[in-house]
Amino acid sequence: MRRSLDRLRRAGWLLLALFLFLVSLELIKSGARPLTVWFKPLAGGAGVGSALGAGWFLACVVLSGSPVAALALGLLDDGSLDTVETLAMVTGSRLGAAFVVLLIGLLFELRGRSKGSGTYVGATALVVTFTVYLPAFFAAWWLLGRGWLDGIRPDIPGLRSALDLVIGPIVRATAVVLPPLGQSLLGVFVMVGGFWLFDRALPVVDPTGGRLGRMATTVYRPSVAFLFGMVLTCMTLSVSASLTLLVPLTARGLVRRENVIPFVLGANVTTLVDTFFLSFLLDNPAGTTIVLSLAIAVVALSLPAVLLFYRPYGRLIDRLALAVTRNRWRLAVFVGMLLIVPLTLVVLPWVVG
Repeated sequence: MRRSLDRLRRAGWLLLALFLFLVSLELIKSGARPLTVWFKPLAGGAGVGSALGAGWFLACVVLSGSPVAALALGLLDDGSLDTVETLAMVTGSRLGAAFVVLLIGLLFELRGRSKGSGTYVGATALVVTFTVYLPAFFAAWWLLGRGWLDGIRPDIPGLRSALDLVIGPIVRATAVVLPPLGQSLLGVFVMVGGFWLFDRALPVVDPTGGRLGRMATTVYRPSVAFLFGMVLTCMTLSVSASLTLLVPLTARGLVRRENVIPFVLGANVTTLVDTFFLSFLLDNPAGTTIVLSLAIAVVALSLPAVLLFYRPYGRLIDRLALAVTRNRWRLAVFVGMLLIVPLTLVVLPWVVG
């Protein structure tokens, strides 16, 4: 009886989270036009760097990349961003998504629960993400230019009209009370709340026991760790959540340091699942094409790194992660750069202009 009630409660949270996702997207789209100035300060494509930096910085601030990626899709649907700028902002959201892992790792070390492994895991997650998603951005840009993936999107009859019937009155009522910029900001907060509820709807996973604990002890081969990262991220629909689990798993010795890298690679492959789903809700089919292009590029880069070149790639990532976490000063500089670089990308076109 208790299990049945718990399942019903989680199902209710899941439905409420989905409803909040839909409302937030419509709010963001409704008030998105004033946000254009933040991403297109200059003509001639200068908004690409601004969008990349904005996605990166916002993901660091909200400690999650999914709401920022969804924001980018909302701006695309409104016409505030073009396809390449949207791709850049979604990519930036992935670059900043692992920032929370570094913070959790630092907290673990401050509480004496890990000796250097916490910040190492966070640094590794960030370095791996950068080495995959930055080249994947250019590869996805190339794919978008070829147009091979245009029009690939499942058609759900009546979805748009149903959304307008249920969510339209809420958005219109909000527009009466709030200015456009306020609607977009409210949409972002509603979306963050939706992701929080979604996390509550997921089963609680004990990283030190149960099936996960037994599975973690078997993760020795890079290919197995890669699949483990993919599956766990699909289960949580959040790369921030799945990568954060690495901190206690590594601190307790359930996941070896050498398996952190393929785990992160796998998690980065399936982290776009929720964004891909949200793209179906847009009027603009380009959103699905953008997410699909980036996902294909990430897979194309990650599989060779795991199956063909793992030893040299793993050694490179390990050295970089150890270098930035060797002492507190290096770690402070690394964290500072994670915030200063994206802000510079956002502000630089304004200064140049």
